[in-house]
Amino acid sequence: MKNSYLSMIVLYCLHKINGERTIYSILHLLNGKKSSQTIQDAHIFNLTTFFSTFPLLKRAELDMHIDILNKQGFVSTNAEQSYCVTSVGLKQLEEYFKPNPIPANLNGWKFHNLTDLFWERLSLAIQVISHLKNRNSKYLPIQKSKEHHKWLKGYLYKCKLSKDELAEKLYDELVACLETMDGLDPSIFVKRVTGYQIIGLTEAQAADQFDMDEEAYHIQFLSILHYMLEKVGTKQGDFPLLSCMIEDKKRATPLTESSNRTFNLLQMGYRLEEIAQMRKLKKNTIEDHLVEIALNIPNFDISAFVNIDKQKEIKMAINSVSSKQLKYIRELVPDVDYFEIRLVLAKGGEKK
Repeated sequence: MKNSYLSMIVLYCLHKINGERTIYSILHLLNGKKSSQTIQDAHIFNLTTFFSTFPLLKRAELDMHIDILNKQGFVSTNAEQSYCVTSVGLKQLEEYFKPNPIPANLNGWKFHNLTDLFWERLSLAIQVISHLKNRNSKYLPIQKSKEHHKWLKGYLYKCKLSKDELAEKLYDELVACLETMDGLDPSIFVKRVTGYQIIGLTEAQAADQFDMDEEAYHIQFLSILHYMLEKVGTKQGDFPLLSCMIEDKKRATPLTESSNRTFNLLQMGYRLEEIAQMRKLKKNTIEDHLVEIALNIPNFDISAFVNIDKQKEIKMAINSVSSKQLKYIRELVPDVDYFEIRLVLAKGGEKK
């Protein structure tokens, strides 16, 4: 029986969490659920790559994949709604991904807020600019959103280039960006693009044309978009037209909106209790925000919340147990609370 690409991703995630979370933590991860628990799990188990890569995946579909993996002997029950990968499953993972490894450019956590927007704006811009160059105004926009149409009008005005110059420069930027990719086929992206007298393929149609599993194609396509976002974000001067497509949506911090508000109040000098009161939220919700901040802001100092001596104790406990379950760590340091352990874990307190 041929395994689907998504089944193998689920198996890979099960291997990484090693029975320490339920199977539905994987669903939340692939869906891109913006809860502190899911975000922390993504980082602790090194699964940020897959965050929000399958936002439409349903619980019943995940159950089906788990059932298939179980019947094949790739996983075994660890506890209720929890599985561990067997030696047979590990071998299957190695054999499956060795010829076609998970793309190195895939970064769901970093780009989950930008990927869809970038593609929708870029695909609309390519279509419209292509038709402008060919002096043709009779076409249906590939993107229906009025917000995108309004954005494009502003974008075209801001560029201040002739129709021909704009088309040439955008083409040059796309070529310069895509031709430097390693391990990814640019045509996976190109086949989706709609332009003058060219109709882009749907994801299913493109997967069929490339003779690929649809989920495998989906991941390849996302990887290309993530590569482009990384390239454009780090070399804006080389890609002015592409970088303008996301300039208004970039955030200074990769935090959820609520955590970002908490972070701003922390920077203003407010204490946790004050922030909870001001925002009419429970203190443990604010603590969740702090964990997310610690995960995502490299220079964030946690010593105001966990003193240095406690940090050392917690790190020793983390490194002496094989599990990342908080209860096992706390058994070794009963004088600390779960919040303090989570903060130390968030700052990379465990051995790599």
